Amino acid sequence: MVQAVSLQLTEKSLGFFSNKTKDRILISSLVLFNEDGFNNVTTASIAKQTGILEGSLWYHFNSKKDIVSMHIKVLEKVFLSANKQIKSKDFETIINEFFQSYNIIWDFRYILRDNFLKTFEGDESILKSITEINNYLDKWAENRILHSFENGLIEINSKEIENLSEIILVIGRYWLDFSMKKYPGVNINSLRIKGLKHIITILNPYINPTGIPIIKNMLKQY
Repeated sequence: MVQAVSLQLTEKSLGFFSNKTKDRILISSLVLFNEDGFNNVTTASIAKQTGILEGSLWYHFNSKKDIVSMHIKVLEKVFLSANKQIKSKDFETIINEFFQSYNIIWDFRYILRDNFLKTFEGDESILKSITEINNYLDKWAENRILHSFENGLIEINSKEIENLSEIILVIGRYWLDFSMKKYPGVNINSLRIKGLKHIITILNPYINPTGIPIIKNMLKQY
């Protein structure tokens, strides 16, 4: 059951989870939170999806909040691993790391998408962690556009960089919710790729012509 669920995550993210019960819980909960929203998922449904008793889940996690905290930690690790060459000026490296980062944001999208203010009202610690990871990814998107601009991959007015990065993040965070309503029954990975293509469509007017064939070749791998 977990194996079927895990197919909804990309290999990069899955590589940071083991086959131990705790990690299987994290995988199942991540997929369920992404699909149904954090507040709509119960610990019972997570346990069922994982193929364990609910008591076993409580052994590893005291609450759903603890699961979120662990998801954030994994997200940080996966994201950093996909941006090891963040200073590279090579077009192919810049594009590849952007693609990988989009996939990771997709895999952990509920953290960036859901509103936790009421859910964790009064719990400053978890709210701070969620705010910090959201702010970090917002800044990352803006910096990636700026880096691409500074190294000639895209040509854009510097004043437009913030707006462009925000549009890209909106797609990365909210595309699935919209796409599942418009394309019910369509494979999750197909929708992920379609979202990536939407981002490329937005960037296309600004991309250096030499970067176009690199992007097309990488898309074939998806």
